Amino acid sequence: MNIKSTAKNWWAKAGIDPGVYIGSDPGRAEAAARAGFAAKAKRHLGQIPGAKQVVAMYFCMLDPATPAWVKGVVAAALAYFILPLDAIPDFLPMVGLGDDAGVLAAAFTTVSSYVTDEHHEKARAWIADEMPGVKAAATVRA
Repeated sequence: MNIKSTAKNWWAKAGIDPGVYIGSDPGRAEAAARAGFAAKAKRHLGQIPGAKQVVAMYFCMLDPATPAWVKGVVAAALAYFILPLDAIPDFLPMVGLGDDAGVLAAAFTTVSSYVTDEHHEKARAWIADEMPGVKAAATVRA
């Protein structure tokens, strides 16, 4: 049985249209996700330990050689990071980003063997270009 058709049938039976939440155009959804990640990363990654690892996971997810399950884990963790609704609102001082950091750390621990030196180098370069104020994150070793 085709997994994609089964998933579509399940969503239809449940009366849910995923397109309402993520859009029907995959290219547009991907562009929105990339823009959302970049914007939130620039605002908050300096407050999260391991910023370089988070950005390296992002580049790992974009790598065509990365297995699908790894991309799924990374995508889920990054979605939790960029979505405005989560368990603890991000605007709360000291604890707001704690749940995000925990999810990102768990995801990195799970997929770290698939995050290559190339992904780390891309992350280091991206942080240096896009987030010059995040010096501590850029110097974290892989």
